[in-house]
Amino acid sequence: MQAIIFDLDNTLYPYTPCDNAGRDAVYSYLYPICQIPRNEFVKLYVECDMETKRLNPLTAAGHNRILFYHHMCEVLNLPGEIYDIPMYNAYWGAYLNAMQIFPGAFELLQKLKAKKIPLGICSDLTLHIQIRKLQKLGLVGIFDKITVSEEVGADKPAAIMFTSIAQKLGADPKDCVMIGDNYKRDILGAKSVGMQTILYGKKHEGTVSAQNFTELAQML
Repeated sequence: MQAIIFDLDNTLYPYTPCDNAGRDAVYSYLYPICQIPRNEFVKLYVECDMETKRLNPLTAAGHNRILFYHHMCEVLNLPGEIYDIPMYNAYWGAYLNAMQIFPGAFELLQKLKAKKIPLGICSDLTLHIQIRKLQKLGLVGIFDKITVSEEVGADKPAAIMFTSIAQKLGADPKDCVMIGDNYKRDILGAKSVGMQTILYGKKHEGTVSAQNFTELAQML
C-alpha cells in the first residue's frame, strides 16, 4: 500500500444534515423576498438541482450552487445579480456551520499521517468549497494532495479522477486504497484503474466495506 485516498462528502463527515441546514438557510433568506410557500420551495429546489445537473452532466459545474441559485432566480423572476450570491453564501454558511467530522476519523488520519503514508482526497465539486470543508473539519495539513472534478473536467467515476490523485501522490494506482461511500462513483471508478477499495458506511455484495472508522482503522 503506497497511498490511501479518501472521498470527502459523506465519507469524512455526514452530508445530509449539512445540506438540510443549507437549504433551510436559503429558504429563510428567500421567503421575505418572494413569500414562496415551503412546499413550493422544496419542489423548485429539486427541479433546479436536476436542471443544473442536466445542463452540466458529470462535471463540477453540475454541483456549483451559484449556477443552481441563478437558475432558481430566473424561475422566480428575481434579478440574479442581486440574489444569486446571497443565496449561495446563505447555503454554504449554514452548511459549513453544521459540519461535524465522523467519530474516529481525525484520530485515524493522524495515525496514518504519523506513519508517513501519503494521503489524498479525491472528490467531486469545486476546489475552493472542498478546501473550506477541510478547514472546517480541522483537517488542514493532513492530506498531501487533493484532486477535485473541477480541475480534471469530469466527476467520478471517470478514470482521470483516480489516476490524477495517484499521480500526484507518486503512487501506482494498483498500490492505492480508495475509501468512499458511493459504490458506483468511488468503488467502481477506483477499481477501473486497478485500485484497492473500501466502501464506507454501506455494504455491497462482493465489496470490502467498513461501517465506521473503528472498523476502518482495523483494516488499514
